[in-house]
Amino acid sequence: MSLSADEGRIGPKAGGYAAGLSASRIGYGSTALMFAAADVVAILGLSMVVSFLFSEAWQESFDLARTLGIGIAASVAFVLTTQARGLYKPWQIARVSDEVSAAVVNWTFAVLFVGTMIFCLKVGNETSRLSTGTFAALGFIVVPSLRWFYALWLRRSIAAGAVAGRSAIVIGDEKELSKLTHDDMIFGLGLTERRRFIFPTAGAEAAATSVQDVLKSALQYARQHRVEEIVLAMPWSDRARLDEVRGRLRALPIPVKLLPDASISPLLNAPRVEFGTSVAIEMQRAPLSRVELTQKRALDIAVSALALTVLLPLFAMIALLIKFDSKGPVIFRQRRNGFGGREFTIFKFRSMTVMEDGAEITQAQKNDKRVTRIGRVLRATSLDELPQVVNVLFGHMSIVGPRPHAIAHDDAYSKLISGYAFRHHVKPGITGWAQVTGLRGETAKLELMERRIEMDLWYINNWSIWLDITIILKTFIEVLRKQAY
Repeated sequence: MSLSADEGRIGPKAGGYAAGLSASRIGYGSTALMFAAADVVAILGLSMVVSFLFSEAWQESFDLARTLGIGIAASVAFVLTTQARGLYKPWQIARVSDEVSAAVVNWTFAVLFVGTMIFCLKVGNETSRLSTGTFAALGFIVVPSLRWFYALWLRRSIAAGAVAGRSAIVIGDEKELSKLTHDDMIFGLGLTERRRFIFPTAGAEAAATSVQDVLKSALQYARQHRVEEIVLAMPWSDRARLDEVRGRLRALPIPVKLLPDASISPLLNAPRVEFGTSVAIEMQRAPLSRVELTQKRALDIAVSALALTVLLPLFAMIALLIKFDSKGPVIFRQRRNGFGGREFTIFKFRSMTVMEDGAEITQAQKNDKRVTRIGRVLRATSLDELPQVVNVLFGHMSIVGPRPHAIAHDDAYSKLISGYAFRHHVKPGITGWAQVTGLRGETAKLELMERRIEMDLWYINNWSIWLDITIILKTFIEVLRKQAY
């Protein structure tokens, strides 16, 4: 029989089960309501403070009703959007970068909603544009900052034992349990792990006896300590033992959750489709519908046209610096494969002394002597990619999508990595899911390219307009966080 110790599983204050039932603790499931309420209070408070300060500064009367109306409309729009996207779930709150970028998107929607409401109610003349604009602008600072504070408070509270999930024990094989961490339990399942019961890996006859002993100890522990849930982590293919475990655990009137094993877990990341009474896993989604294509193209045109208009002076300055720095054209052109494998010419600011576009192309490396002086700055800040907004306007590329590789690299990797060609089911992008998840820059090893392709395929199978907007926002953070070469 193999049992784990209680220590080290539930944080510094989790020495006994009684501590988990303390009335002073906040239930893990209650935190979502707390965060939503905090958002409402913060947004309403911000609206009140800004309006009051402006009324004092301009010697005007403080219009409480209108201020409350704007604050309530903004807070309701923000909270409902955040709730609809599942972003109040504690495991989401803990993911700071995702929450901050999502908060910016949701606040943008809330501001547009307030603007639309003011227009439709025809109260624009009575509403201070400066005050409302300041309220909207400050929201882009206050609301994302709250996300950072929520994550910090949640993690510290869980570590200190102030926030606790439902009491649970874990039963399973050592191999499957090795991947299950305390964070997975509390943030993913909302459970506070009290103890682990591990099945031995001995021979079949000894294992059969030991499994019964382990289950007997687990049942006894669960009864004595008032455990509220049981989590199983064992291979799904071992049906005989799984049926035995299920049968023994029916003696307890508490929920039992079976975690996906190593072979099933990757499949569950794919979207699920319900038909009748059955559920299917969508291994490969259909191409984007006409409505989805219209949404994506509208976003591409809006972002690229705005970028081209706003950044035109920067384009001119970079062009001059390139001309003064080294001989050669300002724009680097190279053939790439786009949607459906159709060839197009990609535009970049030239950052190297070479213009490779043949059968063999060497990727830029750290301290690469081919990179020019201004080119190092352009590549580090990704400013060399800016001319691709023209590719987006022409329809060759999208703002978000798998990064296009040189044709020589496409030919090579398509023979080495299965599923590589599936990247061409959507338009290539200036930025992508792989780039904002840390897979940006040189792919010197095949494993790095395989991980990048895996992220690209996930993006294609899980595309949504919200995902594109999130990636665009996260791109700015990633560029500041990690420099390319």
